[in-house]
Amino acid sequence: MFDRKFASLIVFVLCAVYCYDCINVIPERALLKYVNEKYVSNVSIAVRRSSRRGEYVFNVKLINKTSVGNNVTFHLVIYELSTRYNQYVRTLMEFHYKWCDLVLRDMWFGPILRKFGLTDCPTPPGPIVMTNMTFGGKFPFAVLFEKGKLEATWTVGTNGELMGSLEVFVGLGKE
Repeated sequence: MFDRKFASLIVFVLCAVYCYDCINVIPERALLKYVNEKYVSNVSIAVRRSSRRGEYVFNVKLINKTSVGNNVTFHLVIYELSTRYNQYVRTLMEFHYKWCDLVLRDMWFGPILRKFGLTDCPTPPGPIVMTNMTFGGKFPFAVLFEKGKLEATWTVGTNGELMGSLEVFVGLGKE
C-alpha cells in the first residue's frame, strides 16, 4: 500500500515532531514539605551540579518502611512562574499514577525511575538511594514558560492519607 520512501518519510516526520517540542527539565532546588514517619524515614533530597560546568542532578535517599505498590498514588502538579505577578500559578498539566503503573509502564517518567534503580514493584521495604538523577528524558509537552515548580505528593490507600510531599523548582528549556 505504501512504498518504502513514503513510509520512511512519515517515520522521519514523526520523530522530528516528537523531538521538536521536547523540553529539557533542569532542577534548581528541592524543598521537602512533609514526610509521614509511619511510611518513610531519614529522607534526604538535594539538587547539585555534577561538576563545575556539568548538569544539575537530583539526589534522593530514604528508608522505606512499608511495601509500596498500587496502594500508593503519585500526584504531580506543574506550576509556572508568572512574571506578571511574581508567583507560581497552577497549570492544567497534572499527572496521577498508581505507583506500579508509574514505575513499570509509564513512558515519560517511568524510564527515569527505572534507570536509577526502581525496577521492582511493589517496592520492598528498605533503603532507597537514587543519586545523580537527571531529567534528560524527552517529554513531548508544549510549555510556554521557562521557570516552574513541580509539586509531587504520594497518598496511601483509598482514604488518601498523605505519605509525603515535595516541591522541585525547575527551569524548562527547549531541546
